[in-house]
Amino acid sequence: MKTALRLESMFARWGSVMSGFLVLATNLGISAVARADWPQFRGVSSNAVELNADLPIEFDGATGKNVAWKVSIPGRSVGGAIVVGNQVITTSSVGMDERRVRLHSYDVESGGQNWVQEFVARGRPYCHPTSANAAPTPTSDGSRVYTFYSSNDLACVDLEGNLIWYRSLTSDFVKAFNDTGMSSSPIVIEGVCIVQIECQGESFVAGINAENGTLLWKKDRPRKSNWSSPISYKNSEGKSVVVIHSGSDLVGLDPKTGESIWMKDISCSTVPSSLAFENRLYVPSRGLVAYDLSSSGEPSELWKSSRIGIDSSSPLVLKDRIYTIKGPAVYSGDIYTGEVKWQARVAEGSVWSSPIVAQDRMYLFAMDGKCSVTQLGDSEGVRLSLNELGEDVLGTPAIAGNAMYVRSVSSLWKIAK
Repeated sequence: MKTALRLESMFARWGSVMSGFLVLATNLGISAVARADWPQFRGVSSNAVELNADLPIEFDGATGKNVAWKVSIPGRSVGGAIVVGNQVITTSSVGMDERRVRLHSYDVESGGQNWVQEFVARGRPYCHPTSANAAPTPTSDGSRVYTFYSSNDLACVDLEGNLIWYRSLTSDFVKAFNDTGMSSSPIVIEGVCIVQIECQGESFVAGINAENGTLLWKKDRPRKSNWSSPISYKNSEGKSVVVIHSGSDLVGLDPKTGESIWMKDISCSTVPSSLAFENRLYVPSRGLVAYDLSSSGEPSELWKSSRIGIDSSSPLVLKDRIYTIKGPAVYSGDIYTGEVKWQARVAEGSVWSSPIVAQDRMYLFAMDGKCSVTQLGDSEGVRLSLNELGEDVLGTPAIAGNAMYVRSVSSLWKIAK
């Protein structure tokens, strides 16, 4: 286990850490991301689907049925885990006011701990009781891991857990917080770590140099609370575009400069994130709105549907269907027209995590740890099983190989046959 890094020593060593690791040569970008199994919130493409994964339909936390391993983690987390090579990486926040924030790595096969890195939050750690300071899901470019917390503390480590750089964004922007906590997950695109910090105070989205943690750009945003996460896509010219949405707008940004490429005056949902997949952009907004991304310019609207229900979970696409969650129900919509093909009640309890799909089966966790497994058909969705872990789950699971990695609030689970 790595020695926990205390705040005093961390800042005393700031200069030497920064200069020492700047000499490391890393290839930050899409090619590096491709080496990671599940490198960010909702996976490589932000479309939480693994067509070849063979996951168990039934599992049980009490009996251990189809539970390959379980690791108890001190503290609390409501974010998801990521998988990078042979490591499963997740976060936690512990101690008084959850000011001690951690990044943990475990072996995918055994569940044994590889390393743990600890920081002391400089920002405001307070959040709603159902949330945690460890709320965002970390991200990786295949060479490094970037971890963000509700307190607006951002850190970068290598794959052995060694600190490369650390940044307290609240120290730089002291009014950036909201009363219930931040939970937007970062992404890394072409050497830039994108963090979306939207709140009633100093609200902004920023691009951080992934190599050394310096601020590349900062763009002011509407002063309203927003918990959705940024996504990215490549336009017809092969240029990357970062997409963020809020209750006031939908914007496409240049990841290198933060300059606005296009903007839509539309009120979007503030919890679920958008999805860019195969030249289409699906945006939660009083239902769902689909845009055409096939040109390099401003996206044109394809359709909108108020009948496709969506609450806190982000959408996903499988074949010619888009799936959303509203209340206990899953909705199946046509990706070309927005027509609702079917809806089915599958969940038991409140849902905060986003669904994942293995082959043609959807796995959806309710907050109380009950996971419904639903067969997704052309004309109907049939719940195959309802499984219980016995611990609350608010984060979205990760899939790698034939295993599902689930971060409950107090444990990390590997579910596999």
